[in-house]
Amino acid sequence: MSRAYLPTLLLLALVIEGSLYPFFMPERYGSDLIMVPRFLVVLLVFIGIYTGRSTSLVYALCFGVIYDVVYTELLGVYVFGFAVVGYVFALSYKQIQDSILVPILLALVAVALFDYYQYGLFRLIGITDMGGQAFVFDRLLPTLLLNGALAIVVLYPVKKLCMHVQHNSRLRER
Repeated sequence: MSRAYLPTLLLLALVIEGSLYPFFMPERYGSDLIMVPRFLVVLLVFIGIYTGRSTSLVYALCFGVIYDVVYTELLGVYVFGFAVVGYVFALSYKQIQDSILVPILLALVAVALFDYYQYGLFRLIGITDMGGQAFVFDRLLPTLLLNGALAIVVLYPVKKLCMHVQHNSRLRER
């Protein structure tokens, strides 16, 4: 049963990110700021840190495909972006796992790089015409604020959940 915990958590984040969040967006209430939830990116970084690179990469590829098919018209953007995040930021060193600040900072760097990647790609193919300065101040900084708050809130529960899943996995292997 514990094998389903992480995919269920990621699926819940996918649903919240795409379905429930639009009701609470600041731009819906007249603000110029754009806060983009990147809950999956934050969770993929934490899963990579606490369970390892291969687990994070598999989840990143699977949920990248789901995200592309369900929410976007351009296939491959999220598959590639999530896979890079899941692979590069899966630093499962003991010093990082024991720290509180480093996983949060890694998650924020991953969110920033993912947003820059997406912005650059969309700017290149003409989907967006937002300027670089507007992107940084109106979108990137509010996005980092939102996802930083999420990272602070979910770090400890996700760490405990990953440890529980790994412990049960080792028990099954006996």
